[in-house]
Amino acid sequence: MPTTNTAQAKSSPDTSSTAGDTASKSAVSKRRTVSLESFLLRYTNREDAFKYEWNNGVVEKQPRTMSRDQLKILQNLMRFFTRTQAYSAGGELLSEVDMFIETASRTRRPDIAYLSAEQMKATPSGELSVCTFVAEVVSKNDQVNKMEEKLQEYFDNGVQVVWVIFPKLKQVKVYHSIRDITVRFGDDKCSAAPVLPDFELSVNEIFA
Repeated sequence: MPTTNTAQAKSSPDTSSTAGDTASKSAVSKRRTVSLESFLLRYTNREDAFKYEWNNGVVEKQPRTMSRDQLKILQNLMRFFTRTQAYSAGGELLSEVDMFIETASRTRRPDIAYLSAEQMKATPSGELSVCTFVAEVVSKNDQVNKMEEKLQEYFDNGVQVVWVIFPKLKQVKVYHSIRDITVRFGDDKCSAAPVLPDFELSVNEIFA
């Protein structure tokens, strides 16, 4: 009958248990989450080369997309926006505004978004709301699937008009829903109605 070396068995460490514990701790570390309140305190005004969004407790980091060319687009939009009744009433057109997307339990930071006068008054309290008009400036970092997912979330949560701006193509897609899309070029007008009935400019004016 074969014998068992009891001393050797006792002295051999249980490496499988140790490895399992390490893997478990690593998985917990990767799943570490933060509350929405903590995220807003730590990341809303952070000034670095990244844009941060909160996704169901996980902080997602990606490169900022506002290049000089894209900043020029924002300036062109602002020039026309200052002529609107919404601007006279205290509304603003801003870049990278935090919006809470309730259906996805996450935040989104559109490149450009309109905040009404009422939303601007609530901003100092840290209250997040959904902007009814947003614009996304497509960059080389944007992926089609992610953009489509973002658009679906926007319309599911109260956004009424989205402009998707393509600087390389000199093209703008105006969305009133996922299915209601108009492609604009050249002297074609882009309107933010019904959110901003008097905010309208051509594609050429957007890229001037």
